[in-house]
Amino acid sequence: MRRFRGVSIGLVAVALGAALPIRAMACNCGATAVAPMAAAPALAVAPALPAAPMTAMYAPAPEITALPACGCAVPATIERRFMVAKPVYETQMREEHFTVQKPVFETATREEHYTVRKPIFETAEREETYTVQKPIYETGEREERCTVLKPVYETALQDQVSTAYAPTTSCQNVYLGCGQWTQQQVTNYVPQTVVQKVPVQTMHYAPEEQVRKVPVQTVRYVEEQQVRKVPVQTVRYVDEDQVRNVQVQTVHYVEEQQVRQVPVTTCRTVYEEHVEQVPVLP
Repeated sequence: MRRFRGVSIGLVAVALGAALPIRAMACNCGATAVAPMAAAPALAVAPALPAAPMTAMYAPAPEITALPACGCAVPATIERRFMVAKPVYETQMREEHFTVQKPVFETATREEHYTVRKPIFETAEREETYTVQKPIYETGEREERCTVLKPVYETALQDQVSTAYAPTTSCQNVYLGCGQWTQQQVTNYVPQTVVQKVPVQTMHYAPEEQVRKVPVQTVRYVEEQQVRKVPVQTVRYVDEDQVRNVQVQTVHYVEEQQVRQVPVTTCRTVYEEHVEQVPVLP
């Protein structure tokens, strides 16, 4: 607003400077009126800047009265009146009716027929001939020569020298006292060397060749035909009709009226009168 006002004042000053009637006024001190003043120089116009959307409407050109040229003169001012267009915005809510396509889902059940291949397993037996290698064990004897160390015992006489103590009895004089002596038998053992013939048995091994019979087992295989029963499983398929329930979902749209509040903004212009005092330079 301040920026716009500066532009408006500049325009008014230019217009008034071009043609404004100026008349002389008598001062309170009784001095005579002076000649009319020259037109005031135009004021400097502010640079044009973007402003709000306002419209200035100027009042009729007023008269400017010149003051007497005396020492008590006061600066002359001009009263400028102008109209300013001020926008006023108003917002109101209004109802708006509109149609909406609302989906409605429905679920139904229907029967569905289908065919199933069902397997049937059957088991049977069949004869199968096969060959078996049957072992036959036979036991025989064979002569086997071998050398055996056979013990041989021999008995011989051997002189064995030993020392033996043989008892010997002898009489010995013993003093009894008081001049009496007596004889007493005393047994003594005398060592003697004795030689005896002792039998001694000795053993040594003599090699001897022997013949013995050793059992020998042999095996031979004979082919034999045998028959066995083998289970055979067969499968066959049978078509079987079955019924199942299938869920089917359908959708259809229903128109539904709805109301919503929509903001509506209106603009109106209000004119305001502004008055501004501007000094006039001599």
